[in-house]
Amino acid sequence: MTQDQPQEPAAAGPRDHDDVAPPARADTTPARKRRSDAALNYTRLVAAAMRVLREQPDASMERIAQVAEVGRATAYRHFPRRSDLVAAAAQQSRDDAESNERDVLRPAGELASTTPAVLDVADVLNKVPPHLLGEQIVAEAQRLAGVSAVALYAVDIDGSRLLRLHGPADFPAELPVSLGVGPELPRSAIASLRHVVGEQMPGAAVVPMYLRGRATGALIAVGAREETLQDLARQGAAALGLGGAYTDVYAMAARRQRISPASEVQQNLLPPRVARIGGAGLAGNVLPSYDVGGDWFDYAENPDGAWIGLADCTGVGPRAAGLAAVLLGAFRAGRRNERGLAETVDLMDRTLTDLDLPAATATAIVGRWHAPASTFTWINRAHPAPILISADGRVEELDGAVGEILGVAGGSGAAAEPGGAPANVRRLEPEDRLIIYSDGICDRVCTDGTPFGYEGIVAAARTAPNPTAANTVNAIEEAVLGASGEALTDDATLIVLSPTGVDALRASD
Repeated sequence: MTQDQPQEPAAAGPRDHDDVAPPARADTTPARKRRSDAALNYTRLVAAAMRVLREQPDASMERIAQVAEVGRATAYRHFPRRSDLVAAAAQQSRDDAESNERDVLRPAGELASTTPAVLDVADVLNKVPPHLLGEQIVAEAQRLAGVSAVALYAVDIDGSRLLRLHGPADFPAELPVSLGVGPELPRSAIASLRHVVGEQMPGAAVVPMYLRGRATGALIAVGAREETLQDLARQGAAALGLGGAYTDVYAMAARRQRISPASEVQQNLLPPRVARIGGAGLAGNVLPSYDVGGDWFDYAENPDGAWIGLADCTGVGPRAAGLAAVLLGAFRAGRRNERGLAETVDLMDRTLTDLDLPAATATAIVGRWHAPASTFTWINRAHPAPILISADGRVEELDGAVGEILGVAGGSGAAAEPGGAPANVRRLEPEDRLIIYSDGICDRVCTDGTPFGYEGIVAAARTAPNPTAANTVNAIEEAVLGASGEALTDDATLIVLSPTGVDALRASD
């Protein structure tokens, strides 16, 4: 076991003197909020057990609950016996160790595999019609596991459900999940997913379909061992990711409600929601209002660093979505033509101005993460200032220099520098969290009539269990959705960047 792999917690020790589940109480909390709270508490308990049991193998349930910052009754509701919690922590340790071993980003020349692939992605894409890829993966899983009870599930567009795409009809049509970031599940969500599946199908193996550190779906098999299907799940995730460009089957399955043309455009502009980049974790998402469509976020890791952008275009519906698509095109054109940050922002500004449309404007933050120096450089054009939450909990609003809104005729020409404002630079420390967000989040009107605001973002971020970038995005989104029973009136978009303190070529999620 290498040094950076977490050791499994010690085996279960003697039962605590209080190792008896307290009586359950009635719960009238709305279903989504109840699921979210339950998943967060479950994840906190597993993470706390992993930490505590390394130092104190005989630590009591009460001690683990205290470290997890949950009540004793909550701990026993999720884990009736101490041994159940120890087993869940051991499983998570194995998952993390496997992540370090198999998913680590490697330099050139270190890509050799010691085992043959169970599914040749290029071959299956050439031979199987794209809309039948899921069925092919299920059939192969049944063959490898020697059982017929295997189903393929995909994550829905808002990260709250697993939806059965293929497999026996007696499997649940959908399974509730939490901690999802859009249609993707970070590793931290898998423990609570196993818990949900175990309640409905005791003994079933849950095999996440990982692609670059996040799961886009899962194979669930009854009577099979998880390790039997792990390689197939990985290859299947890649095949479905590529095959989705040739069919609507998987996009249709992920949309549980009809969405507007503007939202469809918006969803197709977005990159993967959870990513491992050099020296950092990155996660982002758009909670769509389904009527606006003017927000986007984007990123790409290039030799000069990881480019990160978030923009909010004025207007609603197809017009806003069209402006967003044009502005994103300018952002990508700038970086792909090897322009600098200021030149790229200036190109975005001129592109909107050249449209010669009334109120064709946008706010934006465009930045670049440089892993070797651990610095984030950004240009702000009339956008809400980023929030920095340090590893020790200190909070800072990164005001810096702010330029005028993009798309105002004559704005860039009159500015002293391309892009309308000088760049800001900030060094980030390991486990810091940099939060970039749209006004659809801070302006969300809560039930009591007050805006969600800066304070709401910070409070929500602090509730994230094991505060990774993905968990922080999920915690803020759940708080935004739970702040009011009313539907969103504006797109709510955010990105979280969190340095890992690991060398750029050795970074893992």
